[in-house]
Amino acid sequence: MRKKLFKILIPFTIFFFSLELGLMILNALNIIKLEEPIYSFDNSRRFWAENDPDFGVWHSANYSFRHKKECFDVKYLTNSIGARDKERQISASGSRFAVIGDSFAEGWGVEDQDRFSNLLEGRTGIEFMNFAVGGAGLTQEYLIYKKKVMPFEHDAVLWALFPINDIVDDDIEFHAKYSHNRYRAYWVGEYPDYHIEHGLDSVQQSHFYFEKPNNIKSFLKNFTYTYNMLRAFKYVYQRTQVPEFDLSDSPGYFQINDEQWDRTKYSIEKMKEAMGDKKLYIVTIPGDHSYKIYKDHRYEVPLRDSLTKWSAKLGFQYYDLLSEADRMDSTEWKSLYFDCDAHWNTIGHKWAADKIDSVFNISR
Repeated sequence: MRKKLFKILIPFTIFFFSLELGLMILNALNIIKLEEPIYSFDNSRRFWAENDPDFGVWHSANYSFRHKKECFDVKYLTNSIGARDKERQISASGSRFAVIGDSFAEGWGVEDQDRFSNLLEGRTGIEFMNFAVGGAGLTQEYLIYKKKVMPFEHDAVLWALFPINDIVDDDIEFHAKYSHNRYRAYWVGEYPDYHIEHGLDSVQQSHFYFEKPNNIKSFLKNFTYTYNMLRAFKYVYQRTQVPEFDLSDSPGYFQINDEQWDRTKYSIEKMKEAMGDKKLYIVTIPGDHSYKIYKDHRYEVPLRDSLTKWSAKLGFQYYDLLSEADRMDSTEWKSLYFDCDAHWNTIGHKWAADKIDSVFNISR
């Protein structure tokens, strides 16, 4: 019996390690793209999990997560309320900002100290509490403000909008086509008579629901290319079950219909209402894709124009970082983003902190 077992195990072991070595080499040569094992026992559960019944995506409290790709390897830490930020006191000793937004504002791929919010805090001496979370849209960010931010004393909000994501993430029709397994909050109705609906009946139905740690899956994901290859196959299959999302036709800076703009301005109205007399600063964040369209075709920017007019009407300060494209060439612009990822690198975050500080006169 033991000999038979060895006859099975030895060839299997040789095959497995040969497969691992082959996948490692192919990945290193960029012939295939797989998530790299982190070779540690971190990441026992999802970091971006849909676990909040009001708005969906949030983090576990006091959780450590290692995020590794070929161009970055960083560790994220959350505080006692699940925000990726240091521990904050409810009471403020002076002026204090709350930062909301999606993965750009959260600092995807960079250490905390390299995020634009942390850089602003370091240079101004003003607290910049970071409540941003990847995967959130405008409606969810407004609800995060009401539930997570409002208990903390603050006198200003810096709202970082990433148009291509935030506008589609706020559209329940888009949800039905492309993200039907997500639990998100949406404005539904006609302006200004909206009500909140969620993409699923309960947060527990979400594919990204906060699950109990699975030690076997965590081990395989953290230590093997083979398991991550199987996960990649599963992802590709799932993508074939929904229509392909065409970035060139996506709403954002250059294409936004009346219904999408109505929801956008309504979210801002509700934010202003919740904030009372606090100051609101809104900045729009372009991706490399937005820059190319703007530079290559010189499109008009209807979202920028609409937000500029709306800022004068509602009394908030607004700046579009895409405006900086007029003064930068493509090499300079690309240097702001990771080579392996569409987010800002440390250079991009420093650039954003410089522009935000200068335009809004925060440190003066």
